[in-house]
Amino acid sequence: MKNSLFYVLALFFVYSLSVAQEFGVRNYSKTFRDSDRNNRRVNARIYYPTATSTSGSIDGTFPVIVLGHGFIMGSDAYTNFYNELVPRGYIVAFVNTEGSFFANHKAYAEDMAFMVSAMQSENTNSGSALFGMVSDKTALIGHSMGGGAATVAASLVDVATLVTFAPAVLRFDTLTPASDVTTDAIVFSGSGDGVTPPQENHIPIYENLGSSCKYFINILGGAHCYYANSNWACDFGENSSSGGVQISRQQQQEIVFNFINSWFDYKLKDDASALQTFKSDLQSSQDVTYDDSCGLRADNPSGTPALTISPNPSSSDIVIQYDDVSKNPDRIEFYNQQGQLIYTSSSKTVNVSKFRKGHYIVKIFDKNTVTTKKLVVE
Repeated sequence: MKNSLFYVLALFFVYSLSVAQEFGVRNYSKTFRDSDRNNRRVNARIYYPTATSTSGSIDGTFPVIVLGHGFIMGSDAYTNFYNELVPRGYIVAFVNTEGSFFANHKAYAEDMAFMVSAMQSENTNSGSALFGMVSDKTALIGHSMGGGAATVAASLVDVATLVTFAPAVLRFDTLTPASDVTTDAIVFSGSGDGVTPPQENHIPIYENLGSSCKYFINILGGAHCYYANSNWACDFGENSSSGGVQISRQQQQEIVFNFINSWFDYKLKDDASALQTFKSDLQSSQDVTYDDSCGLRADNPSGTPALTISPNPSSSDIVIQYDDVSKNPDRIEFYNQQGQLIYTSSSKTVNVSKFRKGHYIVKIFDKNTVTTKKLVVE
């Protein structure tokens, strides 16, 4: 009987620990002034964790996630982000400027960069609801216009990571600033996105990022607007231009949060095990294809096998080249940008002359590992 009681109490204790970090959500609005830009007014709505009966009192600090919106999209469109991230112990600062048809993209990027330091100032402001609660770790994230703006902002300030969702090439040079970004980054893309077509927006931004570790995650059948909640302006554009959407809004959001939850725990909370979860989920997912430049990083010494595809771009034969010349792939799969499997091979040398010109995702299977690479066919 005593053993049974002890077992029940132990389970209760473990359960209590598991829910201890589930916080409530509160928010407030504030207008900051940027003294470096003639006291420009930068409006923000800030969502932050609050204690609940399960989390107990607030103890410690919380990383900040600065969020940039899409074209003519307000804070209500991103309730899914606040409801997902804040209970997990993050502060989300929504940059609520340039929301009109005549949005100034450059000003919005600078607003996002400014918000990184503005949120740090809240930590030392005794009159702020966030007094003493703000960690020095910050992420810049953004959707569509906000994704392009977050990319430019990440070239202006130091942050722990950059994550963009269907980032748009802006009305001013977006690719040159992208090359100045050095922080680890993720670019999410939907294969059914017709609003910001991947080959004209997401892929060039990803390719130009200066990050030594960056991921391109292509959601099969994914939409442009489904990262956020329904919004009339975005949905109108989607319905007018996107023809390849094959999943629901809920499914797309579940896919995204599955990846960014572990990524943020790794980058913003220094949880090394979360990186392993992130990489394992990427390799096993049937919902995405991906490309990355992180295989040879010092923090991934035992990651996927070191290999290259050469030549790349190509219009004829390509060769899968391992650093270990004795290695051979078990299987190679080629996917188009719509996520469709178009060819399979078991040879190191593949002739791609009959492929249509464009970008392809190549999955190389080797025993228990899968390496994903990007191929350009000219």
